[in-house]
Amino acid sequence: MKKSSLLFLSILCSAFLANAQDNQSLPLQNVQDNREIIPSYQQKQKRCWFDFQVAQFLGFNDLTSVKFASDRLPRTSSSTDFRATFNLFIIKPVVGLFCDMGAGIMPAPRDGFADPAAQATLASGIPFYTKEITKENGYQTANGHFKMTFGLFGKIPATDKMSVSPYFGIGFMTVEARACEAILKEQDSNMQYIARYQWFEPNGYEQDSADLGYLAFRLRFIRQISPKLNLLFGIEHSWYFTRINFSETYTNYFNHNIVNTVEHKGNRLNMSGLSVGISF
Repeated sequence: MKKSSLLFLSILCSAFLANAQDNQSLPLQNVQDNREIIPSYQQKQKRCWFDFQVAQFLGFNDLTSVKFASDRLPRTSSSTDFRATFNLFIIKPVVGLFCDMGAGIMPAPRDGFADPAAQATLASGIPFYTKEITKENGYQTANGHFKMTFGLFGKIPATDKMSVSPYFGIGFMTVEARACEAILKEQDSNMQYIARYQWFEPNGYEQDSADLGYLAFRLRFIRQISPKLNLLFGIEHSWYFTRINFSETYTNYFNHNIVNTVEHKGNRLNMSGLSVGISF
């Protein structure tokens, strides 16, 4: 998080320096000559500017195909994003760089405290019941996730006050890691097992959070409503290339020998949505 914020601030400083150089005063005669040569639309282009947007996404699939694992993750049926974007032309007024930071809010899990005995029964074919939950970090409320995206954009003038900008970027979303441990008992038997369920944790290494990388595709329509203010409307798609892997490990309660370990590879999430906002 700190590294991302420092990167964003360094981009802002560079942009303001570039903008100051770009806005140095010219002789009056040169300014008048430029106005005669440059089209009116290009005269209105800024070197850098900010956007504030709200985007509503709909997900097309779950992060994992395992019901128990998916039930304990944020629902991907929708996501509401709030973000601030910094835009900087590198080839004015055609191509530029952008960087945005914000938060995405996803609905609560379907069942943040799903019973692990059902998953153990499904994995082994032996009926279990949960004797004790020894570790639990499920959630029953909506979750906010830090998001950051950076990449390239283009700008295509349509009319004197309307333009279209395609955006392509790469980013990440930070999510809280899940973990669950329980003591399970076989029905009609004295056998007991320690069950451990892990999300995001490679090679059994426990972590508090994980980053999901994604590619962002955006098509933004820009309408000028005043000399310093534009109205934005966009169509967006995000493809999460990071998978959320899920593993389940069962250990004999009495001798601590691992009986079974099952690993499940997650899905690549696809989400599409609409955005509205302003730029200045």
